[in-house]
Amino acid sequence: MMNNPSNQIFDCLTPEEILLSKQLKQVIQNEIIKSGGVISFSRYMELALYYPKLGYYSNNLFKFGASGDFVTAPLISNVFGILLTKQINELFNFGVAQNVLEFGAGNGKLAADILAVNGHNIDNYYILEISNNLKNWQKQTIEAAVPQYISKVIWLESLPDSFNGVIIANEVLDAQPCDLINYTAGEINGVGVGLEHDDFVYKECKLNEITLQLSQNINYDYHDYLTEVHTMNHAFITTVGAVLDKGAVIFIDYGCGQSEYYHAQKVRGSLRGFFRQNVLDSVLIYPGLIDITASVNFSLIATSAISSGMELIGYTTQSNFLVNCGLVELMQQLHLELSSQQYLQLSNQVNRLISNNEMGDLFKVIGFSKGIDESDWCGFATADRSYLL
Repeated sequence: MMNNPSNQIFDCLTPEEILLSKQLKQVIQNEIIKSGGVISFSRYMELALYYPKLGYYSNNLFKFGASGDFVTAPLISNVFGILLTKQINELFNFGVAQNVLEFGAGNGKLAADILAVNGHNIDNYYILEISNNLKNWQKQTIEAAVPQYISKVIWLESLPDSFNGVIIANEVLDAQPCDLINYTAGEINGVGVGLEHDDFVYKECKLNEITLQLSQNINYDYHDYLTEVHTMNHAFITTVGAVLDKGAVIFIDYGCGQSEYYHAQKVRGSLRGFFRQNVLDSVLIYPGLIDITASVNFSLIATSAISSGMELIGYTTQSNFLVNCGLVELMQQLHLELSSQQYLQLSNQVNRLISNNEMGDLFKVIGFSKGIDESDWCGFATADRSYLL
């Protein structure tokens, strides 16, 4: 991984952005010094993304849409939310409590789309959000789109002790801090972040016990192999399994199964940064201004969920999931209702959701249940890929 890519794309930084990043850089530098010269990469990622008021997801800089850093499926088309709602409704019909809990709701677009379709059937729509800035965006989005249902939306800062209903998370797992390891000549070494001439650089660090254990469970034997270990994902899924009393969990994110994730050709892992639609090889620059992300190891998600008492229902691509939930039928209906120009625009949006060259194959959907008997969900009716986990 490179430490210093071209800085040309950062020429447009505002004085506010430069000051914010300098302040956060100083916070991280101080922690590195106090920690003896190195911190784990997961700690660096946590500070860079979530430090109060300065971290990427905690500050008030704009992030969504074409002028932001990334475009999520709900921002592309409300078709995504409409079809996900069909799966949620089916789960309600299975006897699951009519509550929804969404992790990391972004700007609130998915919540607004789900409530627009099914708000009358939802008792409570919980959003777990630690960023006050994002919480305000979510309130504005939902109030503008479905003001009649805003009273059903309840914001949480932490998981409840128990939950009955449907839990959803779209592009949440990839943003949870991960650790870095280097595998060389049969040895596993932690890769953390230190300082060199006032810049952040990668340095060897000690791994905690859980990360080391997860690293030893990976089936690889490569030389000079740098990759991610998703200790936080493991802890998060385990906690969700303990909290869920009866209901279902749906995760949507980009990633793959473990055999593909830790492939010999992926010698530098999947870690990357995003800044205004640009993909960065280095994530050690301009903390607070760039999104840091890594692909999801869905095999780890599955094993962690099963060990916490949940049942794996299915695993498939986003494209297959949307088709299974009635995409073709929905598009046929909308073709009759929309003008030719409107339908063409919608078709282009949907193509981004399902095309293999866009999000269709890269993004996966995985579902779990607990305390319910039905295991035949419409979203996984065909093309289930659980065998790849």
